[in-house]
Amino acid sequence: MVSAYLAVKCCGGWSNTLKKHVVIVMSALVLLASFRTEAKELGVSSSRQNNSVSYPAFPKEILNRSRVRAKEKETLNNQVDPLLHQDWGLSDIGFFDSFTPLVQPILGQVAPCSNQIVVAVVDTGVDYTHPELKNNIWTNSGEVGFWNPKEANSTTCRDKSCNGLDDDNNGFIDDVAGWDFVNNQPLPFDSHGHGTHIAGIIAAQSSNGIGATGVCPNVSIMALKYYDSGSNGVNNLQNTVRAIQYAVRMGAHIINYSGGGSEPASTERMAVEEANRKGVLLVAAAGNDGHNNSISPYYPASYPVDNIIGVASVNQKNQLLSSSNYGTTVHVAAPGLGILSTVPGARFATMSGTSQATAFVSGAAALLASQNRGKGASFDFHQIKQWILDGAKPLPSNENKSIVISGLLSIPGSLAQAVKNNAQDLAQQKESVPSIALIPVGKSKKKLQD
Repeated sequence: MVSAYLAVKCCGGWSNTLKKHVVIVMSALVLLASFRTEAKELGVSSSRQNNSVSYPAFPKEILNRSRVRAKEKETLNNQVDPLLHQDWGLSDIGFFDSFTPLVQPILGQVAPCSNQIVVAVVDTGVDYTHPELKNNIWTNSGEVGFWNPKEANSTTCRDKSCNGLDDDNNGFIDDVAGWDFVNNQPLPFDSHGHGTHIAGIIAAQSSNGIGATGVCPNVSIMALKYYDSGSNGVNNLQNTVRAIQYAVRMGAHIINYSGGGSEPASTERMAVEEANRKGVLLVAAAGNDGHNNSISPYYPASYPVDNIIGVASVNQKNQLLSSSNYGTTVHVAAPGLGILSTVPGARFATMSGTSQATAFVSGAAALLASQNRGKGASFDFHQIKQWILDGAKPLPSNENKSIVISGLLSIPGSLAQAVKNNAQDLAQQKESVPSIALIPVGKSKKKLQD
């Protein structure tokens, strides 16, 4: 089993009381220095650098798809995801109580995940070429489309995505699929591994015959790369703030953030509060220090801002991981030990920590947001957050709410809250937990197709 307790303002756990943390990513051990220092200046240009880092080209099929947005698919392609049985986290949160392993709702009780819901993954980037993720990558419509240069011989580029211009005037050149704030360039490719793993938990495609599935397949992933293991704390914090600001400006509904530290930062809090004012939900890792966040806060999860959901991590027995932070300021717990998901290079691996738990909650939030199908329905993070907290199931040893405010993330419980509170638009049967026939994972491919 490969685990990943990513820390140092990235990925679920860090504290100034520790000088170094061990980061385990796909069997590699890396010692990272602590740094949580508030950034004083944020006035750095966000235009493309002249000496950009070379990453894989953005797939043309994604651009073609973006030009003519396909109607959301609601039919099965009947291909079994071969690693589905290894994803214990999905079972633990009750995913299969509401969906078949082919991840398709029926009977109109549960709406499929909508590609109109955008989850910003503020992390180490995302492998946008991964077969489980490439069809779910968010694209900036303002930087997609035919472009006709004044001089035909001046460039071979005929698309806004590569013309070197800020076509939508948002301060970022060719930001067709998010932004790499580390290298200040348009392609936020994940050369680390963690961000791709998080994106897969949230949105890996279902029933395509590859890997497993995300909690909310078909949701759009906005890739924002803020973290660099070789950078100092000030730079990583600056990049965090810019990434949050970008996500808010460009229309993300949910921000998944797996980093943090023990010192608050005014610039970061201001960015979170702006997200709150704009109606954006921030799902944040509680941290991997084994601390009580009520005594030793962990930011941004511990900021007292309404749009935050702080997440702790549990094992297969629903026991709090010894590494996980906890406390009366942490909202909910989710699976975080040995979680299988995507990693760069069309591969899969297991990682552990509150980062992974956070991704489960972000996926659940996206699924719940997809249920708002009524006339004039809009994203309401207050509603989504309440459904998640009220729908949580009991967590062992949490009778006095000392571990988390609510309990363990529960997809059926949260969907039941959505049904109960929005029955007219969401369900055919009031008050009932969505109950959809479960096809046993152990059945053969032929049987499933039948």
